[in-house]
Amino acid sequence: MKRQRKNRNIRDLVIKNAEELRLVRTNIGFINKEMKSLMLTSYSPAEGKSTLVACMAATYAQQDKKVLIIDADFRRPTQYQKLELSNQHGLSMLLQENSLTELDDFIQETHFPNVYLLPAGPLPPNPTELLEKEFFQQIIQETTGVFDLVLIDAPPAGIADTQIVANIVDNVLVVVEDNRVKKTQLKQTIHVLEQADATIIGFVLNKVKRKKRSSSDYYYNY
Repeated sequence: MKRQRKNRNIRDLVIKNAEELRLVRTNIGFINKEMKSLMLTSYSPAEGKSTLVACMAATYAQQDKKVLIIDADFRRPTQYQKLELSNQHGLSMLLQENSLTELDDFIQETHFPNVYLLPAGPLPPNPTELLEKEFFQQIIQETTGVFDLVLIDAPPAGIADTQIVANIVDNVLVVVEDNRVKKTQLKQTIHVLEQADATIIGFVLNKVKRKKRSSSDYYYNY
């Protein structure tokens, strides 16, 4: 029952916010039709970034695209929980294995058709050093050759791990919680990502409350 409730939570969000999610997908397509890898980050934790990653994966998969989620947030991995999968083996172990021949063993099918997950795996003592390895870039290159789209769930932008990933992926999408993140904080986020030579494709204003509707929705601004 627990598995069904959590899985249904993401599925319900995809249905509930279908119009906004399709708008994000469409606008990204207008900006970069050739995009193969997209990293999502935010200024601070708990702005809804990881939930949006899972919802976007399901939305892209509705176009018969084969989508892989890579959870690169070693400090607060949540994708395995949201998708009700195991975190016993994942990216951290793969980076230590240093072998692409093991890649398929770490990727799991999700409850959503065409959506797959490479979980973060056990918390490593040296997450930044692992992501700095050239092998991580090889993983991105290999997976973008197999999947139509690779979505990377990264920590907040101020973490060194995120800046490393941002420099490797095609584009970066910044999630901003409404009425929480200040303009100065957003400017700081942009500055940090630009320092990493990231290509910021846009921003998602998240958890926006509208009149006659108490739920949170996604809006795309660029």
